[in-house]
Amino acid sequence: MKRYLVIVGILTVIILSLVALNVFFQQSLQKEMAEHFNNQQLLLAKTEASRIESYLSVIKEDLLHVAQIAAVMNVPKEADFRLLTDAVCRHIGDIKRRVVFLDSQGSVRFTRGTMAIQELDDKYFKQAVKSGCQSEVLIEQGAKRLRLTAPVCHAESLRGSLMVFIDLQDIATMFLSPIKSGSQGQGYAWMIDDKGNLLYHPTQPDMVGRNLFKTDSSCFTCHKSFDVEKKIIEGSGDFHGRYIAPLGEDKILAFSTTSVGDAKWIVAVSAPYSEVTLQMRKSLKFYSLLIMFIILTMGFSSVILIIFFRKKMKAEELERHKNVLEDYAEELEQKVEARTQELSAEKEKLNTIVNAVGGGIVLLDAQKNIQWTNQTMKDMAGRDITGMACEEICSDFTVVASYEENGLQTEILSNLFGVSDRFFQLTTAPVKGEDDKVHGYIKLVQDVTEMRRAEEQMMHAEKLASLGRLTSGIALEIGNPLTSVFSLVNMLREMEHDEFKKETIETVYFHMKRIADILKQLSGFSKMPPLELKLSKVNSLIEDSLSLIQYDKRVQDITIMKDLWPDMPEITTDGNQLRQVFVNLILNAADAMPNGGTLRIRSMVKNTSIVIDFQDTGTGIAATDLSKIFDPLSTTNNKGTSLSLAVSYRIIKKLNGTMAVESELNKGTRFLITLPYFASRDDAVAENRPEKP
Repeated sequence: MKRYLVIVGILTVIILSLVALNVFFQQSLQKEMAEHFNNQQLLLAKTEASRIESYLSVIKEDLLHVAQIAAVMNVPKEADFRLLTDAVCRHIGDIKRRVVFLDSQGSVRFTRGTMAIQELDDKYFKQAVKSGCQSEVLIEQGAKRLRLTAPVCHAESLRGSLMVFIDLQDIATMFLSPIKSGSQGQGYAWMIDDKGNLLYHPTQPDMVGRNLFKTDSSCFTCHKSFDVEKKIIEGSGDFHGRYIAPLGEDKILAFSTTSVGDAKWIVAVSAPYSEVTLQMRKSLKFYSLLIMFIILTMGFSSVILIIFFRKKMKAEELERHKNVLEDYAEELEQKVEARTQELSAEKEKLNTIVNAVGGGIVLLDAQKNIQWTNQTMKDMAGRDITGMACEEICSDFTVVASYEENGLQTEILSNLFGVSDRFFQLTTAPVKGEDDKVHGYIKLVQDVTEMRRAEEQMMHAEKLASLGRLTSGIALEIGNPLTSVFSLVNMLREMEHDEFKKETIETVYFHMKRIADILKQLSGFSKMPPLELKLSKVNSLIEDSLSLIQYDKRVQDITIMKDLWPDMPEITTDGNQLRQVFVNLILNAADAMPNGGTLRIRSMVKNTSIVIDFQDTGTGIAATDLSKIFDPLSTTNNKGTSLSLAVSYRIIKKLNGTMAVESELNKGTRFLITLPYFASRDDAVAENRPEKP
């Protein structure tokens, strides 16, 4: 009995193996046949794309040749025009076309062809003569036709233009409509351009001219999406393969691109996968049915034998296995319950520890790939970063400070996770195994932004307090004597007539005036006036600031370029103090460009903020001085100490804005001012408007 069961089992295994091999070989042959057929489709797509490109190249060459001849002959009569254009019309063949000869003003002199002239827009004729004399034929693709334009020039003088209009549908029909494949002719060719406009489709002529990036409900009667077509447009070069059709069965697809002027046309050839593999499936159907019959016969016999012997063996083994299974099940249940309780307790302990840390925890392997993170880390990164490498999420950070103690490396980072206004403390500890080798790392990430800001605010407050006491003493002790000396020097300027002495007094007067200006800035910095908030237009404040400094000698040799955002929303601010900031930045840029240069002023809306950008081409600021640029009594140019940047920085801070600086020596400086605003209903569109480049 056992020997018989072994034989039946072996036969069953053999039959199942035959079935598996049959299915495998059938699928392999179908894929190989589809691949071979698709290679032919790719060759066909390449051939037709090449033919279209060659066809247009011949027309271009003929058109340029006719234009050169017309430039010499000047084409005085329509008969001459018809004689010259016979070459172009001969290559165009039966395709709808229109050949137009324009004079130098863009007016039509002669025309011929099968395309109605009323369908053409006069604006194309006017634009054709604006391009001047050029040696190339200009190809432009319209919605329904292709325009080829060649200038008619003689001795660098434009005498007119020669234009050929060709119907796009005729070109596609001539080259693509003969392409049919499959027993039922369900394989065909279609064509789109690189902007997503459907140029030709044999089964959907109503969709020709539609753009797959601008679809509506009528476009989805036979498609669920146009993802495959979009990938074809976004790709480059030739391609062939198989894709799952949104409706119906799978298809195989091959396409090739051809250049048409500045545009590209994509010629695609597709066919149903079932039609390609139809003959193979028919030939293998008989073998599949035969094998199925054998399987059913053997299965039926096996079932009868198994039932016969199973009844006999079941009674003998049932009682024996019953007791063993009951004992084993009871023991296993006890072990599982005990182990589950242990794991639950350990999990609760671990979760408590991880959540109590108050920072993000990351576990990495030796290659620094992230294996696990806690929920705090996911919240910091804004996504689940498990499985990613550190370089993928930490590529643009800046190290502010770094030190190592007791094998732990601690770093203070900014720009982490793409956040520019936050600071993070990153502590790294290696994970070592029994062999004392590093098998991974544990990183603790803590947000220390508020701590850093508190430290900076305390340091800045101390500086301001010291400066306030200093400026008060300076203004009191120097102000009154300086007034007397200044008055005396003024009198000497008016009384003295000797040129040398007068020049010396002028020098003294100039430096006394500088001392007075510095005292005025010191006094103004220590006694900042209160804010007077009201609705103001930033663009108007910029224009007012430029008007104030237009006669200043420092700005006479520089070029000021404005790029102001139209329809800028009003913001609630102190217009006088903000205007003072703009004047300070403009004059500061002028001081940095003593030999002339360019100052570009831009305004824009970004999210819910107003951004004003001042960028000059001056001498720039050294990297070591950037951190002190907004400190009182610092200097950014070679003309002495100035408080203008410190005053401007304080004003922007009081207006709840930010002021940042970017600079490089000998390449210029850029100041970015960001001010918040609350958009009204009229400004809802402006909030979503894309930022200017």
